[in-house]
Amino acid sequence: MDASLYRDRIQRVRAAMDRDDIDLFLLGPSPDLFYLIGYGGRPDERLLALVLPRTGEPFLIANLLYQAQLEALPLEGPPLLWKDGEDPFALLKTQIAHRSLAHKRWAVNEGLPALFTVPLGALFKGDEFTLGSSIMKAQRQYKDPVELDKIRRACRASDEALGRLIQQGDYWLGKTERDFSEALASELGRLGLEQYGASVAVGPNAAIPHHHTGTAPIQRGACLLVDFWASLEGYFSDCTRTFHFGEPEEDFKTIHALVLQAQEAAQMAAVPGSTLSDIDGAARSVIEEAGYGEYFTHRTGHGLGLEVHEGDSVNRGVRTPLAPGMVFSIEPGIYLPGRFGVRIENLVAATEGPPEIFHHYPRELMIL
Repeated sequence: MDASLYRDRIQRVRAAMDRDDIDLFLLGPSPDLFYLIGYGGRPDERLLALVLPRTGEPFLIANLLYQAQLEALPLEGPPLLWKDGEDPFALLKTQIAHRSLAHKRWAVNEGLPALFTVPLGALFKGDEFTLGSSIMKAQRQYKDPVELDKIRRACRASDEALGRLIQQGDYWLGKTERDFSEALASELGRLGLEQYGASVAVGPNAAIPHHHTGTAPIQRGACLLVDFWASLEGYFSDCTRTFHFGEPEEDFKTIHALVLQAQEAAQMAAVPGSTLSDIDGAARSVIEEAGYGEYFTHRTGHGLGLEVHEGDSVNRGVRTPLAPGMVFSIEPGIYLPGRFGVRIENLVAATEGPPEIFHHYPRELMIL
């Protein structure tokens, strides 16, 4: 664990707290917590929180059950541990007084539930509590080289896992969407990926953008849309490819080629000087000019990192300018209800020049 990396992140958050006049930032188990100390925890009924003052040393309050997980964290002092039956809020109040920490204005992150924020409000009457989402979003939207490398490796492993399954070809005929999804999860696990999820859709199901993987059989003469995500060391990949078993109808070939053209146009637009809205427009204009605009029913992409969806979207009206370190998906699609759907997705990172493309599994129509 590179302690200096986490100290730098904490200092950037403190600078934002100073700008927003926040005295204390309380972060519970969440990707935000992982970003700042390398440990994200899991939410439960026991208070676990990083207490980040604008000035003074940050400290962690946690139940004794988590002592082993909290060793070697990049904090100056050990966590303050409480046992079942003790009052963690009393410990928090005592520490704030002992350390002479100002606490008129608090920020809390989204990972802290009402189970904890309500008692905090009662304990610190007269203090002001606000969400710290804007602070953390601004920090996490721009990935550093360590984060980019993890996403890069996650995508490389994802490409490999998908390739191993697709090369089995006709083996999948008669198997179900769920069979394919479970096999993909297993392959990803063997490659060291975690937090797997997918939408696997056959034929008409592929016309439902967020189809829930079910028991539809994979058949010759039908498409197979595979949208899947998984994490490596906390950071996600996210990829979609659309295949076809047997020779497809001409309409499918046309639609697939059009979606690929839109996806490529958006990637080419992801250069300095562009906004996220410009990238969306590059993909959308290709599809609209071909007469299929009403069948492209979602944004072109989303930010990604410690969560599959984080940061700003690649969508109409999102005027966020591209800057190095931004990572997002580019995933246009066309969905013809009752017939089929096609979506093609890559993850990309903005750079000082052309974007870095993280996924390299072929996007061209693959007939199995």
